[in-house]
Amino acid sequence: MANKTAKSIELKEVSLFSVTNEKYNFTKAAVGFAYYENIFNPFVSAVLNVADSGGNFISKIPIQGGERVVIKVVDVEENEYEYEMYVWKIYNRTFTKSMQNYNLALVSKEALYNEGVRLTEVLKGTPDMIVGKILKDYLKTEKEIYSERAKYRVQFFPNGKKAHHIIQSVSQKAVPQSSKSTTGDAGKTTEGGQTGLSGDTSKASGTAGFLFFENSAGFNFNSIDYYFSTGDDEFRGQQEVATYESKPNQDNPERLVIEEYKFTNEVDMLDQMRSGTFASHVVTYNWSTGFYEEFRYNLQENFDSMAHLGSQEKLGATQELLSVNPSRVMTVLVDHETWHDEETPGSPDERDNGGKGGANYPDYQKHWLAQSIARRYFMENQKLEVTVPGNMELRVGDKIKVLLPSMSAEVERQEDKLDRENSGTYLISALSHNNVFLNSSTCTTKLELIRDIYGMKDYSSNVK
Repeated sequence: MANKTAKSIELKEVSLFSVTNEKYNFTKAAVGFAYYENIFNPFVSAVLNVADSGGNFISKIPIQGGERVVIKVVDVEENEYEYEMYVWKIYNRTFTKSMQNYNLALVSKEALYNEGVRLTEVLKGTPDMIVGKILKDYLKTEKEIYSERAKYRVQFFPNGKKAHHIIQSVSQKAVPQSSKSTTGDAGKTTEGGQTGLSGDTSKASGTAGFLFFENSAGFNFNSIDYYFSTGDDEFRGQQEVATYESKPNQDNPERLVIEEYKFTNEVDMLDQMRSGTFASHVVTYNWSTGFYEEFRYNLQENFDSMAHLGSQEKLGATQELLSVNPSRVMTVLVDHETWHDEETPGSPDERDNGGKGGANYPDYQKHWLAQSIARRYFMENQKLEVTVPGNMELRVGDKIKVLLPSMSAEVERQEDKLDRENSGTYLISALSHNNVFLNSSTCTTKLELIRDIYGMKDYSSNVK
């Protein structure tokens, strides 16, 4: 590449294979390619921008959906990347003289399989085993699967639901092996009984909740704590893969410079209270047994058992205050027979299992539901968007360190040029690699970064 910059990219090849596997060269017609990953989306996606002058591929092939597309690019450091995806939609088709422009919306092969597959086989095992089975047997993936062993075996009938629906359901209920869980006595009654909000409740502690998503490395099924750990705790997470700085210095290559950044979410106390982030109360009714139970969640009591990316040692004073009383009350129907097929209900409670002890397939979802929901909201307590020179090594699920400049007065900046409260380690929750193949082909990467608390790891946060 002549006159290379940090954003330089070279398009090597774009090939489209018809449904009958005939190969068509789209390289000269491709003018742009955007690739997307998100930890809250199960599959990767992309958009290929096509300027078709005379090829008339749409009519000659014709493109009707389901075609395989292979894109090969080379970055400024001569690393080659290959993307294999499938057409699911054509949109924004326009005409200018002999030119027609259109976009091909692309998804991974497994996303197409997911739409056409309904699960009817009884599934049993730990959540990670079930997810692996679904990916291999139903979605026919040949990609790598990176998963964490979960506690508690489950067994259930999927009732003809889609693969992704089942995986998401399992993700909410999965509890990592690292969890230090304790549960108290549940407030429980028979039919027609009542247990008020002020009555005895079971307090769920420890951590739960897994994330399932696809990135360029393959499929991922791991606990939220794993992604919020940098490896210096029992959650065995990964270290940061790179350090990005808002201003270059002699020790920092140009490729690792933040071109633009903005905070899209920092404080939304009302939304957090409505979602039950700080404290919630869950009432479960088991229509298999006629019992209902109540469970409390308190963020303050669970804070030390969670992995964090910031340096806060405790919740802020206001957050502690909001953790005292539940701000969200949830009512959930529980059916043990959905997760268990023995004659007696599959409850972890001995009273639901004929006094024989816990079931082989205990349904712990009611104990963990409130915590799992709250953990999901709290992980986005701070959200930052950055734009950097194209780096296709980055994936969602990776952690990066971000160094942001201090906005203090010049005198204070001379002592410390960094904003140590907002700098630090973040999780990449979403990204897009945006390639433009015109006169000077370039690539920029846009990252959405999240974390739960403030501060750098080597800095004592000002949050009190």
